Amino acid sequence: MQKYNLKQVKALASVALGAVLLTSTIALPVNSVEAASSSNYKVSKGRLISKLTGKVVKGTKTFKGKVYKDGKTLTGLKVGVFYKSGKKATGTYKGKYYANGIVYTGVKNNIYFKAGAKATGIYKGMYYSKGKVFTGLKAGVYYKRGKKGTGTYGGKYYEAGKVFTGIQSTSNNLYIDGLLNTDLIVFKGQLYNGSKLNEGVVQVEGKWYKDASIANGTITLPNGKTITVTNGIDTTPGSGSTGGGSSSGGTGEITFTSTINSDIANNVDKLGLVGTSVSSSNEKVATVKITDGKIAMTSISVGTSIITIATDDKKATIEITVNANGSITIGTIIKYTTPQKN
Repeated sequence: MQKYNLKQVKALASVALGAVLLTSTIALPVNSVEAASSSNYKVSKGRLISKLTGKVVKGTKTFKGKVYKDGKTLTGLKVGVFYKSGKKATGTYKGKYYANGIVYTGVKNNIYFKAGAKATGIYKGMYYSKGKVFTGLKAGVYYKRGKKGTGTYGGKYYEAGKVFTGIQSTSNNLYIDGLLNTDLIVFKGQLYNGSKLNEGVVQVEGKWYKDASIANGTITLPNGKTITVTNGIDTTPGSGSTGGGSSSGGTGEITFTSTINSDIANNVDKLGLVGTSVSSSNEKVATVKITDGKIAMTSISVGTSIITIATDDKKATIEITVNANGSITIGTIIKYTTPQKN
């Protein structure tokens, strides 16, 4: 057996002890280090206190899942993260909205936020203005509750967000630039009188139409005269017509062209009222009707007539003269005025 002296034994023991301590230090988990660090603090009366000094801990520290600043739980920002009472929070701070501590982009409580601020723009197919779902016009596009809308807004009709020109599918009304048509107009090969298909015989831009279609064959004009037309052109023998001229047979005879006047009968300033019923004193000279809320006078033959426009017990009158060419001349207008109280 090998013999060791006392000095050798002490040296060996010292080496062994050092190895044990070194191994223990290397194997110590991080959590244990944090735990050791945490063991240096305590919370007293809501303040983070150093156990070593008994004083409030300065600076920013995290203790048991809460963030403290100068001893108090933090309400504010730390590295761009929002904390409230030391915890990551949801809410508004200094004008920005945060969710779980992170500045928010998205919709919360029906409000659209972008980078924490109420925003204007399209998000997931919806249009928002200053954070709110938008109804109105933006760059000429109509939105209704955030979606491109169909319907009337600001007196104009829109479909899929765009001001509409065409035949509205449910009413069959003709719209031009979002407004109900009020004139005689040929649209996609058919004649419209106002917003509806024309009824009766009328001349437009030198061509005769019967109802909504261009006329062919024998037709009777509004003045009772019978003529023969081909593709809307008067081809009656001796008419001398070559495509819509205003004279007949070289005799200087004026061609009567039925016309419509929708302006004066809808002028509230000149009439003093909005008419809900209308009548003509001589329907052989001119007829009058209301279509989709609009009043239209149509010339039939030469003469004069009094057009009465009324609503409830109020009325106004327009004296008109129908000329030889079918045009309408406006005469005396008697405006409705509110009776003076005694």
